[in-house]
Amino acid sequence: MSPTLAYRVGAWCWIVTGIGHLSVDALLSRAPPSPAAARLNAAMRENVFAIGGIPRTSLDVVNGISIAMGLALVVVGVLFLMIARAAGSAEQTRGAAGLGLVASLVFLAVAAVLLPLPPIVTFTVASGSFAVALAKLPRRRS
Repeated sequence: MSPTLAYRVGAWCWIVTGIGHLSVDALLSRAPPSPAAARLNAAMRENVFAIGGIPRTSLDVVNGISIAMGLALVVVGVLFLMIARAAGSAEQTRGAAGLGLVASLVFLAVAAVLLPLPPIVTFTVASGSFAVALAKLPRRRS
């Protein structure tokens, strides 16, 4: 696999993870909740607190963080692709590949401990892809 293709696969893994996250959120919000989920949602709606003077329920905050996370994952992937496009040469993409590898490994660690299988898979592929890109990209000449 070429380093450019590996890098792009890593970037697209971020985008796919974000789109998948947002899609699952949308599907779950439309599905009838289980009795346990209905009780949890009711309790979260009742817990109102103010951050910076703005009252929000726990459910508002959890949903807001979830939507923001999905959007942020997509944006990070798009930014990785934009960096590759703007780079004048493959060696100029090296820093972004290193950042992609570190960020993907951090997200993989979080996913492995706290999240279901899909983000574990996508961040494993992203980590491997950025590692391949980093290993194969030429080093900058001094």
